[in-house]
Parts: sequence; C-alpha cells; structure tokens
Amino acid sequence: MSLLATLTAGSPVFLAAVAAIDATGRLRPVDEAHAQLIATSMNESGLIQPVVVRIDASGNGLKLVVGGHRLRGANILSWEEIPAILIECSDDEARQIEIDENLARKELTALERAEFLAERKRVYETLHPEAAHGKAKKPKTEKGKVANLATFARFSKDAANSTGLSERTIRRACELAGRLSPDAIAAIRGTKVADNQAQLQALAELEPEQQKIVAGLIAAKAAGNVAKARIVAGFVPEGGAVREADRPLARIEPMLMRMSVADLTTLIAMAQAQIAAKTPPAKPAGAKKGGAA
Repeated sequence: MSLLATLTAGSPVFLAAVAAIDATGRLRPVDEAHAQLIATSMNESGLIQPVVVRIDASGNGLKLVVGGHRLRGANILSWEEIPAILIECSDDEARQIEIDENLARKELTALERAEFLAERKRVYETLHPEAAHGKAKKPKTEKGKVANLATFARFSKDAANSTGLSERTIRRACELAGRLSPDAIAAIRGTKVADNQAQLQALAELEPEQQKIVAGLIAAKAAGNVAKARIVAGFVPEGGAVREADRPLARIEPMLMRMSVADLTTLIAMAQAQIAAKTPPAKPAGAKKGGAA
C-alpha cells in the first residue's frame, strides 16, 4: 500500500477554498497547456479526483500535496472551492507522495524521471535514517560498501513498489541524475534531449565543464544532439574522433557502463565463443609447408 493510500484511508472529502491552497515549492512546474485541458474536462464533467492537501506548517492555510494541474484548472475556471482530502504528513512525506504520484502517471521526461528518483532517494534516506549512509550498522567491509548497496536495494524496492517502475530503471535513473551537472540539467530542460535516454547517457559521460558547453549548444539549437554539439564545440574533429574501424567498439562502450556484472559476465562468455568460432584451427605440430620432398 502506498504512503498516499495509507494517509488518505478513511479521510473524508471536503470543499477547500482555492485561494487558501499554497502550491509553491513543487518539483514540477504546471504545464499551462495541460492545465487548460484539465480545466475543460472539469468544466464539462466536474472534478473526478479531489486534490490532496495538508495544513501549512505556518498554520496559515493549506499546502498542496497532490493535484497541481487540477488546482490550476480550478483557478482558470474561477472556482472558489475545490474538492480536497486533508492528510497529516511531514515535509519529506509530502515530497515523497508528490514524487510517487508523478512517477506513477508516467508523464515525465527521462530527465525529470531521473531528477525525481534521485530526490526520492534523498527523501527515503531522510525518512529512514537507519538505512542512510553512515547511520545503518555497517558490516566489516571496506568503507561500508556492502551497507551502501543494501541501502540502495531497500530504496529501489520501495520505489518500485510505489511507482510501478522496475528496479533496474530506478537504479539507472539515479545513476544518471548523479552524473549530470546542474548547469547541464538547467540548459537541456525543455529540449528533445531531455526525453532521450541515450542522449542523456552520452551527455553524462562528459566532464562537467564539457557537459555545460554541449548542453548550452543544444539549448541554443546550434546542435541537435550530443555528438554534433561536441563537434561544434571543437571537442572532436568533424567526422568524429574515432577511426572507421573502431566505430563499432565506440558504440558498444557506453552500453557497457550501464550493464550489470551478470550481463558483463554473459557478454564475456559470448565474446569468447565468437573468438573461438572465428579462430582458425591450429596446424598439427611438425607439419611442413610444401608437402614431402
């Protein structure tokens, strides 16, 4: 059962004053075009799913937890009140609920998904300090590496159960978010690259300063993808820095970084089988060229 479902169980719906609901400080800004569509639906059929709110920590008014586009739709329609469910939760619990609701709807770009999951991991470790790095009881291994892996396994399992995403998707997204520089993220947000997992991975493989320059070129529409932006920036010569004969290997290398140890082990076995199949059989010992004299 998700955190939201647990907190809303048995909570009645009431009419909340639209003007009293604070929707600031949310992770994902409202898309006006989508809000207009929501408003049209609300005007024709009413609000099917109430928004979720909590008491503002300041004690003045309400704080929005779930339903940013629905609340904006109510504002567009000049509604004075909107159906709502009131829950009790902390700031971190509210953030986790917001993240899970957005992830479950699968309306995020690849970049947004990575950012949301990285933030969810931070919130998870705050809500579960016994599992966070340096707080959990560590086994006797170098710098607690085993403990860290166990912590991430607990987080990824919890996130998978709450969002419906696979644990592999969650691990890859968190890794991606950790490797992208803040400047690069800010620059590519809203571009086509932001919803292209392969392009984001290619960008993440660059050094932070190169990421910033490449992302800036893409945002300025001076290049349509990471490879072209690297050429425009002068990081690689026209045609690429890879020799034609080496291009298959260059295409494989980024994929290797995303593969698990089990996948890499299987790949090694496959490569060894291909090498054996393509290697000519050795000549018998003592054989001479040209036959007998």
